[in-house]
Amino acid sequence: MQFEGLLLTGSPSDTFADFYRDHIRHSAGARLAADQLKAAYEGWADKQDLATSSPRVIRSFMEANGHRHSKSSTVFYRDAVLGDFAGQPVPARSMPVTDGRKVREAVSVTLDDLDQIITELQGMRARMARIKATLTLKGAR
Repeated sequence: MQFEGLLLTGSPSDTFADFYRDHIRHSAGARLAADQLKAAYEGWADKQDLATSSPRVIRSFMEANGHRHSKSSTVFYRDAVLGDFAGQPVPARSMPVTDGRKVREAVSVTLDDLDQIITELQGMRARMARIKATLTLKGAR
């Protein structure tokens, strides 16, 4: 699925994007320990019997989503908070991106909202195709 051109899930072998969508939110000034993130992610993947992404993929993904990797006495990610957000609206700022672009709007959207939008767009496309076919037939006379 896509929203504003941004990928909502990673590749089929990259389960971290799904974990991120349901368990991580942007929170200015917060710090999330890399060890805590890793433990939560691995526990989530074990419960669902899924393979985990490599630490390099996780770091790249977190940084692409605006969570800079820092190190003091421990390694952590900035502006990230861990929780159980499954089924809750996903603020656009917290949507996973894989191409390095950031979402600047503070918009909340659920997957059901996206499904409705897609259905409406498909209906519009079908109507446009019918109009095009009508115009083509009239032009052929």
